[in-house]
Amino acid sequence: MKIIKFLIIFITIFISQNLFAEEINKNMKIYEGKWIVNCISENEKECTLERSIFLDEQKKRKLITIIIQTKSTSKNTRFILISPLGTLISSGVKIGFDNKFISEKGYAFNICRKLGCITSMMVKKETLEKFKKAGSLNLEYVGANEQKINISFSLDGFKKEFKKIIIN
Repeated sequence: MKIIKFLIIFITIFISQNLFAEEINKNMKIYEGKWIVNCISENEKECTLERSIFLDEQKKRKLITIIIQTKSTSKNTRFILISPLGTLISSGVKIGFDNKFISEKGYAFNICRKLGCITSMMVKKETLEKFKKAGSLNLEYVGANEQKINISFSLDGFKKEFKKIIIN
């Protein structure tokens, strides 16, 4: 619970993502941001690896952000996905790699705020390996009008950048 509160505060302060799923269309060009590594050390070391995709070339209108989090007090890795507003909450988000979904059932949103809907979960070792080997992360949402919205998120450079947040 402490992690969720930290993430909500972190995300609320550092990310402004007022975007609605209705703004997404199939012909829309998206722009990928760089992988960003952040580490803090207070009582324990905590690192995040983050990447966003944007709707504009200036990279001011975030569409989706993924965050991978590691902590010195845990061997577990957390995956956080910040999704756009305007998607059907009851459908959640389907997540997959290289056009193959992990499950046909969508993953639930933990909470929706002004910045978007947050899905947070611990990542199994085999799923982490998929992140390292895959070319893309695939996300499928259902819009308010029940239209499927598919987004492919490049994982190019993930393996190299993830090594920077591994805490021994």
